[in-house]
Amino acid sequence: MHFDNLMEALGEFGRYQKVRFFLLCLFSIASAWHALNMVFIGASPDFHCDVTAINLSLTPLENLSHSERKELMIPPDSECHQYDVMETLNALSQAAGQWYSEERNSTHWFMTDDVKMAIPENVSRTKVACTNGYVYSRDVYAETLTSEFNLVCERSFWKSTTKSVFFAGRLCGAVVFGQLSDRFGRRPMFFAGCLMLLVAGTVASLAPSMAVFLPMYFCQGAAHTGAFLVAYTLATEMVGPRYRVIAGFVSQSFYSIGFMTLAGIAFFIREWRFLEIAITVPIVLFGLYWWFLPESIRWLISRGRDAEADNILRAAAATNRVRLDNDVVASLKQDPSMRATRQYYLVDCVRTWKMARLSLNVWFNWLVNALVYYGLSLNTENLAGNPYLNFCVAGAVEIPAYAMCILLLNKVGRRGPLILSMLVGGIACILSGCIPTGDSGALEILTVILAMVGKFGITASYGIIYLMAAEIFPTVIRNIGMGVASMSARIGGIVAPLILDLQSYSKPLPLVIFGGMSIFAGLLALLLPETAGKPLAQLPEDMDHGSSCADVFSFVKKRKNKSLETVEMTASSKPLMQSTQAETHRF
Repeated sequence: MHFDNLMEALGEFGRYQKVRFFLLCLFSIASAWHALNMVFIGASPDFHCDVTAINLSLTPLENLSHSERKELMIPPDSECHQYDVMETLNALSQAAGQWYSEERNSTHWFMTDDVKMAIPENVSRTKVACTNGYVYSRDVYAETLTSEFNLVCERSFWKSTTKSVFFAGRLCGAVVFGQLSDRFGRRPMFFAGCLMLLVAGTVASLAPSMAVFLPMYFCQGAAHTGAFLVAYTLATEMVGPRYRVIAGFVSQSFYSIGFMTLAGIAFFIREWRFLEIAITVPIVLFGLYWWFLPESIRWLISRGRDAEADNILRAAAATNRVRLDNDVVASLKQDPSMRATRQYYLVDCVRTWKMARLSLNVWFNWLVNALVYYGLSLNTENLAGNPYLNFCVAGAVEIPAYAMCILLLNKVGRRGPLILSMLVGGIACILSGCIPTGDSGALEILTVILAMVGKFGITASYGIIYLMAAEIFPTVIRNIGMGVASMSARIGGIVAPLILDLQSYSKPLPLVIFGGMSIFAGLLALLLPETAGKPLAQLPEDMDHGSSCADVFSFVKKRKNKSLETVEMTASSKPLMQSTQAETHRF
């Protein structure tokens, strides 16, 4: 008996599966909180050099207010510098005995004993690095990693490094937890990941320095990915084939709910330590799953633990009110997909040129989708408007994107929607980055809308390539192919924050890069095979290798020639049609 046939006999999405599927989907919400919390705990508030500590005693300026000191000492075009104190005092001392009217051309003026002193426009002063630290605005964020540990100016690289460290942890977690779950089972590794996430999140919230926070954040990335992948595998495995596509997208929609709710939590908890605790403590609740979450039936049978697998199947059958044959486990063990005839390795994914071309295309698409998805998600704090609202909307657009996938994929296929989503998303990203906003509120709103269109497109394509990859790779190398695809996505996540740093050189550059790569990957998807309605390949020899570049150009050429033939036929038939009309009128 094939495993999918068992799911059909058991009830493809019965009460037993629904309860456990919903419980596992709840973890997707917490997973999104930890994957994206750096948008808020590492946000960069407005700041400038701290000028309150500058010693102006025994000078005419000792009684200046904070705003007057700021105007005197802070250059208008640089928040990382201040004017040299001695040069400023010397410039003012030269003008101390002079009177300046309000109409006099000057850049800085101050009232001292009813005497207006000013620094004229023609006086230049040296800009130096901040000597007394920084002052941060508390209007949007109470306290962030950036403001507490001064991750600005020459230390600003720590912010992107921290994000990349998290995704590096995700990369390691995917590898380590994947190996351990194959050895010890899916269920134990889910709880191990939750425990590790709970401990790492708690310690990170108490970190006295970045030296302590970074290792804990790395562990959060590893634990988050390890537990999430196990939960996703268990959630989709227990669903019958007819509902598996829907189940996958519904599970990802719960991730989007976590995306949106994080904005609400961060809005009310604006201190980064308390926010970290607030999203970590709920992990304790997943410990209750110990009494509800079953082990993977596939894994149990592969390990020869037939009695445990049979007990789970009997419990599921009783809950769903169906009856199973007594030898159901023995029948499952005869399924070739449950037992490998030989050991397969990574090289089997690239053994021939056609297989290598197809595998590399899939892996590159995963890398680009993750790169653009997380790039746009992390970039919401840099968009015009309220950062909490922008972040919430960026999560909200994912739900209609997944709904569109559910409605279209079985009707029009996978490849077409994948290509269209990536092209639309890429074009929207480029336009969002290139529109000159200036002080125009309307243009700022337009850039946000285009960024959300880009997020919609890349969300849809990410979900589609996830499904296509599982359908492209044959059964015997599917885990290997999907494992490399997941690692490729983690590399994309590592690179995304580094690309966002390029906006310090050119503000549109990150979005242009994201858009360009999305378009390029979308065009490469023309070479992928259509997988809708086709049986899953069992062996590498059964794979559909898709199209080559020559096939695509040949197809385009044939379409062009066919269009020309149609035009010529239409032109040649026109006199005949006119003649026929004339004959008709004559009668």
